[in-house]
Amino acid sequence: MKYVFFVLVSLYAAVAHAGQSQYPDFTRAQGDLCIDPYREKVSGAVTYFFDVLQPVDSLYIDARNMTFSEVRLNGEEVRFRNDGMRLWILAEQETTRQNRLTFSYSAHPEKAMYFTGWATDSDLKQIWTQGQGRYTSNWFPSFDDTNEKVEFDISVTFEKGYKVLCNGVLASVEETDSLTTWRYDMKHPMSSYLLALAIGEYDMIRDVSRNGVAMEMYYYPTDRDKAEPTYRHTKTIFDFLEKEIGVTYPWQNYKQAPVRDFLHAGMENTGLTLFADTFVVDSVGYNDRNYLNVNAHELAHQWFGNMVTARENTHHWLQEGFATYYALLAEREVFGEDYYYWKLYQSALTLISQSEQGQGEAVLNAGAGSLTFYEKGAFVLHRLREIIGDRAFRKAVTDYLEAHQYGHAETKDFMEKAERASGKDLTDFTDRWLRDSIFPEEEAIVSLRKNDFIHTYTDLSEGMFSRSQQDSLLTSEVYYPAKEAVVFLQNRDTLRVNWNQEQFRSGDIHIRQAQAMSLDTIPVALKEDYESLLSDPSYVTIEGALVKLWMNFPEEAPVYLEKTAGITGFADKNIRILWLALALSSPAYPDGTPDEIGRSKAEWKTELTGYTSGRYAYEVRRNAFGILRQLGLLHEEGVLENLVKACVHRSWNFAQSSRTLLKNLLKNETYVQEVRKLIPKLGVKEKKYLENIIPKQQ
Repeated sequence: MKYVFFVLVSLYAAVAHAGQSQYPDFTRAQGDLCIDPYREKVSGAVTYFFDVLQPVDSLYIDARNMTFSEVRLNGEEVRFRNDGMRLWILAEQETTRQNRLTFSYSAHPEKAMYFTGWATDSDLKQIWTQGQGRYTSNWFPSFDDTNEKVEFDISVTFEKGYKVLCNGVLASVEETDSLTTWRYDMKHPMSSYLLALAIGEYDMIRDVSRNGVAMEMYYYPTDRDKAEPTYRHTKTIFDFLEKEIGVTYPWQNYKQAPVRDFLHAGMENTGLTLFADTFVVDSVGYNDRNYLNVNAHELAHQWFGNMVTARENTHHWLQEGFATYYALLAEREVFGEDYYYWKLYQSALTLISQSEQGQGEAVLNAGAGSLTFYEKGAFVLHRLREIIGDRAFRKAVTDYLEAHQYGHAETKDFMEKAERASGKDLTDFTDRWLRDSIFPEEEAIVSLRKNDFIHTYTDLSEGMFSRSQQDSLLTSEVYYPAKEAVVFLQNRDTLRVNWNQEQFRSGDIHIRQAQAMSLDTIPVALKEDYESLLSDPSYVTIEGALVKLWMNFPEEAPVYLEKTAGITGFADKNIRILWLALALSSPAYPDGTPDEIGRSKAEWKTELTGYTSGRYAYEVRRNAFGILRQLGLLHEEGVLENLVKACVHRSWNFAQSSRTLLKNLLKNETYVQEVRKLIPKLGVKEKKYLENIIPKQQ
């Protein structure tokens, strides 16, 4: 026992001062995994190859709540300790090369690996991972320290009928009677948080970049018609980024796949981006919201973050600021210069507001928020490029990436390249843009107003355009946000029927959407024009128009409901859920005998309450809970139980909104009693949560 204590104390001291990666250097991992989705269990055999660069007392691998067996070092059984957080190998090691550590393990991951649909009657069943912020060591013994980079070669055995996606190139697929083993091969090292796995039913679009990189774009078989709009312009942005960055795409291939109930918009796992399936859109939905920005952002991370990783959080902007900036450049390639400046202008307004409220943050603040790392970081690069010029900027980026490829970097590493490429002293720039918490408002606005559209828009916002000048903007080629602003300005002051009729008949989707949003009271003279909005190729427009028409002309409700009965809207079913609420609230809809009307209303109510269940995406559930609250129908069968379960959902935002709703309900003693009746039917997590919010019975 004395020996073990000495080993651990000396190792802890070494790690505290230098980090394990400076002593044992783990180079490659081979994992053979089996996953049981019904028991939410992962198990497997793992081999790690490593070099010992300096003598060490012991070594460790991060492993959270796992069990281990058959632990061997270079083929021999070795003493080990499992403390629930790490697997400790208790053996002194001299300086050696190509050591092998092998072991078997099993785990029931509480985080980082998620099982969707296996415990319900959902048609969609998936398994997916999220390592950043959750730690891959919850499902695969690995390294929470991003400075330890390893080449991961993973194989997964799973039941037939599902696709298994992992980092790297698919080397082989082997089938037995009921199982399939998928083997993936990587060629370069990466941080463990970028190790990824996705299992589900998928079809695929295949494409090839200009330089021959294979691109695989996955989609659900039921979403075949949405595949092209979702992945629209992917090849364009891939080719653009590779050329603009000036360094060849650093991995073997590139895959993308949507997953249900994802924790973020997207995650840039090495060569395998996973993204929220709410970004899956049809051609109409594409006009309002699309995947392109997230697509470009996660792709840019393949260079900035994956190939070159920030050494510590202080330099996190080297990942998120760069990815945000290059995503904007890619969108500029697709949507144009005005789009680029419009997005920067919106970011600037938010950053200015934050700064004016005394909440500004330095980019080099390890504890800064996403707004700082992402958007302020992107603005840093925008201004740096203006100051040192395109040629020097591109050279700095290329030199930086090539110097630190498959390794780590700090801010000074990039800024030194920028100074060398430009011949400029950038000390003042670094202090002003990276070290100061105050956002340089004046400098930013002067930069943005170099763009004619931003110049026009800011003048318009400051009241420098007469009404006739505003009207002239509507028929000009100015970028559409200026036209939308004109519509809101004019309808805010005086509602002119003839003027609005003229704009309705312009056919401009953006002008018409602004009219839909800016008119709450609809004059009879505009009724026919406003009704035409229900046919626009925009789910945002249709949703806004439907509810306002229903409120302004209730006698026409059956007509509006019939016209929109077959429209679902976005992936969150925004229009369908609204439609159900309006249909249930319309006395004159539907036609028929009292029995027929009753059956229809009952079916609609069942459909609406059903959308609160766990078999649907949390975005759908959140919409349904909101509508049912407005209708006073949260007491309907199954809804309260679904709400309690939503309070412990993996999505923090959804769980929080559900908790707020439940706490408000529990102010009513009737709901307290109803929730108490549910407790025997609930799981451990739900019961534990309720213990803290329901008063105990005396």
